Amino acid sequence: MEPGIYGVLDVLRGAKDSGKMNWPDYCELPISAAYTYLADKRDEQTAAGLCAEITALWTWRRSKKVYSFDPDLAQALAAQAEDVQGTDVLPCDLLMHLPYPCIYIKAPCVLEHADGFFVFIEYDTNHDRPELRIQWMFEDMQYTFPQVLHLLPGETIKDCILDTIHTTQENLKEDIKLQDVDVGVARIILSAIQLVLYLLSDNVEIEQAVPEVEKGETKKNVTTLKKKDQDKASQVQEYLVGVRVGSALRKAKSSYNRSAGSTGTGGTKRSHTRRGHWHHYWTGPKQGDRKLVLKWTAPTVIHPENIEDNVVVYPVKK
Repeated sequence: MEPGIYGVLDVLRGAKDSGKMNWPDYCELPISAAYTYLADKRDEQTAAGLCAEITALWTWRRSKKVYSFDPDLAQALAAQAEDVQGTDVLPCDLLMHLPYPCIYIKAPCVLEHADGFFVFIEYDTNHDRPELRIQWMFEDMQYTFPQVLHLLPGETIKDCILDTIHTTQENLKEDIKLQDVDVGVARIILSAIQLVLYLLSDNVEIEQAVPEVEKGETKKNVTTLKKKDQDKASQVQEYLVGVRVGSALRKAKSSYNRSAGSTGTGGTKRSHTRRGHWHHYWTGPKQGDRKLVLKWTAPTVIHPENIEDNVVVYPVKK
């Protein structure tokens, strides 16, 4: 639709590198840059609909990282959006530290008909503040749709959600009460945030799908190839997320389903599962540099002793 658009955005990014333009380093390129260019060629409505998508693609193209989530892990994380008390209290500053400026999270089971989403940090030039941007990509790859979360430094994720909703209401210029806002839309972005937080957690499980340097190639050759063939699919680097965790969740689910079908006797409590949740704490000296550590506690089986299982563990030494 826009031949040469990447080259234009490269030039605009170069203006920051040379000092001619300036914006915070957490953002690779503000969406307003793409909008300004598109608005000169198309109508404002079309430019507004395309600028976030193009910015996401341009930013992702610079690193080409895909994080493919195990489906059971993705479902377990997304389910936490139903009860966000554990997420509400998390500092939103956590979301400012993505592994790359823009990544693609592949999780087809989170949103119907969606393959996954791009996630990146945007600089809102109108309000001089950061935003978490989610750009959902549908399975047929024909269209995407954006979601946004305002990031308020020093505030919690709940504060950010409320601020985003209120600002949306003001922009619509309608008298919409908070409880009347479609909670389904909020739940969608909260589901995506759960997956992002897992990538930022201290106990994240990630492994490379294919080694970056194949047999017979040198790192120098691979680097040269990336610069020469930026738009080849072979340059995409995939990471598998939660392979072992997903397997464990499936085993626990299978055990739970077996116990759910059995009948209890007397005062025996039937086993059940407890939804996963977040745990965070600070490390480091109180008067020095401190680090916030985020850990995910997976769904657990309560009263596992009542699950009939034929697995026998034999301790083996040497």
